[in-house]
Amino acid sequence: MKKHHKQKDEELNFWQPASDMFSALLLILMLVILLLGLYLVHIPEYNQLDPYAGDTYAEGSDERPESTYSPEPTLFIFVPNGWGGVEGGGETPSPTSTAEETPSASPSPTVSPTPETGGGASGGGGGEGGGEGAGEGPGDEPDLGMKSAVYVMLVDAETERTIKQANVEFELYSDNHSLQILNSYYPERISYRFYETTDAGVFYLPEKLVLGNYELHEITEPDGYDSASNIAFSLSKVYDWSDPLVVQVPLYPSTNSISVQMKDKETGLPVTGGSFDVIANENIITADGTLRYRTGQIVEEIVCDSQGYGESSELYLGHYILRQREIPDYYAGLAEDILVSVEKKSRVKSPAHLVSAVRTKLTVKLTDELDSQRGISGASFLISSVGEPIEVRTNAAGTFTLTERGKNQTYLIHQNSSAEYYRFSDADQAVTVDAFGLIDGSPEATVSLTNRIIRVAIGITDEFSDIQVPNISLSLFRGNELIHTWTTTGARRTFYELDEGNYYVVKDGDMNSRYDLRVRDTAETQIFDLSTSYVMHYIIIGATVLLVIVFALLLFLIIRRRKKKAPGKAKREKHEES
Repeated sequence: MKKHHKQKDEELNFWQPASDMFSALLLILMLVILLLGLYLVHIPEYNQLDPYAGDTYAEGSDERPESTYSPEPTLFIFVPNGWGGVEGGGETPSPTSTAEETPSASPSPTVSPTPETGGGASGGGGGEGGGEGAGEGPGDEPDLGMKSAVYVMLVDAETERTIKQANVEFELYSDNHSLQILNSYYPERISYRFYETTDAGVFYLPEKLVLGNYELHEITEPDGYDSASNIAFSLSKVYDWSDPLVVQVPLYPSTNSISVQMKDKETGLPVTGGSFDVIANENIITADGTLRYRTGQIVEEIVCDSQGYGESSELYLGHYILRQREIPDYYAGLAEDILVSVEKKSRVKSPAHLVSAVRTKLTVKLTDELDSQRGISGASFLISSVGEPIEVRTNAAGTFTLTERGKNQTYLIHQNSSAEYYRFSDADQAVTVDAFGLIDGSPEATVSLTNRIIRVAIGITDEFSDIQVPNISLSLFRGNELIHTWTTTGARRTFYELDEGNYYVVKDGDMNSRYDLRVRDTAETQIFDLSTSYVMHYIIIGATVLLVIVFALLLFLIIRRRKKKAPGKAKREKHEES
């Protein structure tokens, strides 16, 4: 009976094996989770690049000098937008780093993600549609096999300094010209078609490349630089992230020329013989931080040809000043500098800067001293300086203009003759043209000269009024010489040919009726009026006429009265007879 109960109890221990199995599975699961956690948190540390470490493809040299730069390491991990990192006390390179100074070797650029769908690129730098990567899944180790890390940096082709510009895009091609799409694997796999520089002007390719030949193709140009040629590089050995292959992309700073065209301001014809200094109007600094020209520095000289055209050599982009250095003959220098900007070249060549040249002009204007609006034509002048003097004459307006005058010279203007009866000064007028072709600070100047003519007006008025008396014979004498005889017309007679001195006027040839006058050398009209009692003649004539009229009137009245009396007398006589 007891044996029966023992067998029954053993049958009741049915769940023991199941419990043991579940415990074993739980232990195995915990072990897997622990191993997975250890795998996820085990991230290798990468030291920053030695500034002289790694092969530089652009330099074509396998030799590297010993590094004297040993910053503290920086820890980086892959993130969806490219490379990310956690600072480990690293040091940021100085902005004045030379081309040999490589920024942190820890992957820190930004690459443009282009997620690929379908049969996307495999790991290991394979082209579109396949590759030789060690694995495709996120859990696979992407860096196994003969692969090398690549670090790209932009450098100035002239100074070899790093060009610190972000967002300069590149594509990567293999030697068979197939586009290479690379991947990052943490926390998820992302494929990249384009690779962009960071603010430091550098980037890592997001995964190692299998050994072989590759080519970088620039998509966008950095500001201030021309497009780069395709950069070919070879991977012949394994490079790790701590010591990658450094591929330099040499870029030449953008340059352009300055052109000028000199033309005559009035005629529009080319002006030859000029030159300009090209002066930096600011510190000209290229994007690599190199000071190319200082403010105020004369960069070069532009010399104009026989057609007035001149062009500089290629200059770095920036703001400049054109300052006239050599002034063409017979032209005045520019009053102000010309501000120009050198900009990046385009398909259309920039037009030349038009320079309007103004001739140095000296105008002489000769007028009447009394009337400034009356120009004196036909007057002769001698212009002298260096060499033989030249003779010029005034035109109908009383002017002449000199346009071919040399610089740094003083010209003497001497009047040689004038129009009839005009008097002029023997004094010379001096005019100086300075080194800039200016006369008293101006490219054009006018010298105003006047000539004098002696004007004498002679008339005769009644002694009781200012009325000019006509029909009087007058004669003008100087000493015993008769100058002129005329009959008055009721207006003064003006003489222009008289010299200064003493004259006298005789009326009606009667030397006892003499009027003395003195002519002076003055511009104003000199008026001389003789007086006469000629009005008494008019009074006598008027009185005589009046008496005649009165006499005729009395005679008329007497005759009329007699006619009235005659009929009455005849009537009385007839009455007496009857």
